[in-house]
Amino acid sequence: MTGRALGLADAQQENRLLVGIIEAISASPEVGPLAANTARLIVAATATDVCFVHVLDDTGTSLTLAGATPPLDEQVGKVRLGLGEGVTGWVASHRQPVVIAENKEADPRYLYFPELHGREFTSMASVPMASAPGGLVGVLNVHNRTRRDFTDRDIRLLTSIGSLVAGALHQARLHRQLAARKRAHEQFVEHVITVAEAERRRLAADMHDGISQRLLSLAF
Repeated sequence: MTGRALGLADAQQENRLLVGIIEAISASPEVGPLAANTARLIVAATATDVCFVHVLDDTGTSLTLAGATPPLDEQVGKVRLGLGEGVTGWVASHRQPVVIAENKEADPRYLYFPELHGREFTSMASVPMASAPGGLVGVLNVHNRTRRDFTDRDIRLLTSIGSLVAGALHQARLHRQLAARKRAHEQFVEHVITVAEAERRRLAADMHDGISQRLLSLAF
């Protein structure tokens, strides 16, 4: 596999992969399904052994594993790392791709995560997922058990995929934020109505009590 461009025979296959990613985005812009479909499509098209999709949280301070290929998909949602932590965190904080062909432990950026079985894989490529409007959204990783010399073409393809996914995730995030604001606004309006109704009842009771007192005084 050394020197082979992600196992792709030609540009036609690259285009099919990108079309598949676009279809996955159209099918479900939600983070979980989109990340899972992206990981599956990449592994199938590139003949790599595993793919991880790490997504930046809304605070912009940590990454969560949002998608992975089996059997490591069992770790989705369980693995979190901060910016700068491990190769993935370094890619997120520096927004630059990283390629390690072998001997990952010798790289000072590498951090072993037992849950992800890192020592089973020899080579890896990691690229930032970023889009022009949304900035950094996450990090896309592929790993290979045998040595793999990832090429510039490989990195360009993975970066293109990352950009497509980042755009979709950014839109999904905006949608979630707008929905949250709408719910908060509706709850605020309900609260205001409840308070106003309670105040109206209190004033009505006060007025009733006041009139009753005056009538009583007049009677005496």
